[in-house]
Order: sequence, then C-alpha cells, then structure tokens
Amino acid sequence: MSTKDPFVSIIVPTFCEEKNIEWCLRSLKTQRFDANNTEIIVVDSDSSDDTRAIAKRYADKVINIKERGVSKARNVGAQAAKGEILLFLDADTILDTRFVDEMCRSFTDSKVVCLTGSLAGLENLGMFDNVFRFFHYTLLNQVASFTAHLGFPFFPTVCCACRKSLFHQKGGFDEGLAIAEDLVFSLKMGRAGKCLVNKQAKAYTSLRRIKKNGRMKNYLLYFRNYFKVFILNQKPWIHDFPHTAEN
Repeated sequence: MSTKDPFVSIIVPTFCEEKNIEWCLRSLKTQRFDANNTEIIVVDSDSSDDTRAIAKRYADKVINIKERGVSKARNVGAQAAKGEILLFLDADTILDTRFVDEMCRSFTDSKVVCLTGSLAGLENLGMFDNVFRFFHYTLLNQVASFTAHLGFPFFPTVCCACRKSLFHQKGGFDEGLAIAEDLVFSLKMGRAGKCLVNKQAKAYTSLRRIKKNGRMKNYLLYFRNYFKVFILNQKPWIHDFPHTAEN
C-alpha cells in the first residue's frame, strides 16, 4: 500500500475475555499494514478478570465502561477513534497478517462504505466437528456475499469495517439490542453505499458458543431472536442472549 493509506482504528469490545484477548491483540501487532497508520482500542464492560490488564500490554487505548452491551462498547470505541476507517473485531477472533492491508485495498474504491472478511473456524476439533465447522463458516461467508451482492448485506461483526464518517452519520450500533445488532448495522450501511466481502481478508474465530450450547440449541437461539428483531420488531437483551463465559 502507498503512503496515503487511511488511518485505521481497530475496536475490540470485551467482557471477561482474559483467555482470548491476548491472542486477538497479538494478531493485530503482526499485521503487514503500517503500524503507524493503526490504533488498537479495547472497550471493556467492567470485567472482573484480567482482561483490561492484558489489553494494556498491546492496545493504544483501553476504555472501561460500567454498562453491558457490545453495541455500547463499539459506539464508545468509535467516539474515541482517530481513524478514517473503523474495524470492529470480536475478542475471540484472530486476523491473518494481511487482513488490514486487504481491507484497505477495498476502501480505495470510494463507493465502498462497509466490508467484512472471509471467516473460518479457529479451533482444531474432532473430525465430525471439523466438518461441521467447515460448512458453518462456508454458509456464513456465502450468505454475506450473496446478500451484499443484492444490496442488503447481512454481515456479522466478527470482523467488520466501515468509514467512520458514515458510521456517525447513521448513528452507529443500536444499543438496545444484544443480538442482531450487527445485521441491523450492516443493513443501514447497505442502504448508504456499496458493501462487500473481501475473500482475501481472512479471519479465524471461535466456535465456543456452539461448543457450549450445542449446535441445534445455538441455531435455535439465533433464529428465535432474529425472528423477534426482524418480524416482531422486538429488542432481545442480555437475558435472551447471555455472554458465553469460559469454563
């Protein structure tokens, strides 16, 4: 990339993520993109474990808030961000070393306002679970690509980037939602401009929620709450979609 690369603010919301956050932040420190053109912002929801202490070893800013809610944390991070581009990243996700570079290549197209990367599973599981992992993320990637092509992107915010100016213009994430806030957000972006999946920007994320809840229970949890959001116009909160604590 050229010396005219945009400044990128990477925002990671956390709550009791001491077992995951270090691997996530390490992957940000090994990006091939110019480190002088990035900042790492961790927004923690008053964790009782060592999440913030670990984050301070790697992040440029560590912000503690008393409120729960991933949308609140992302919005707080965006307010503190200096970057032209905001990259939202889950704490249990690791980026390929070329992720930020590939992401910024997509944003050289002025029509692009939002994008996500190509997802894959992080853990190496047993044979049957590895097959499930492959099809699970293949499906997510196909849905993201297909819906973006049709102009109503359904992007998970496992790794999702957008232009900061448009983020603030559209009001950021809905802080009243504990689930589907990412889909609601990407739909807003889709109405504002071009959204896409950069298949070269690879991210590896954990299946821990599915491992803990079970495959069918987890899918039913998502679909039930998506129905509440998109059909019944309700706003599921923390008790409907609780945090997955580490065992």
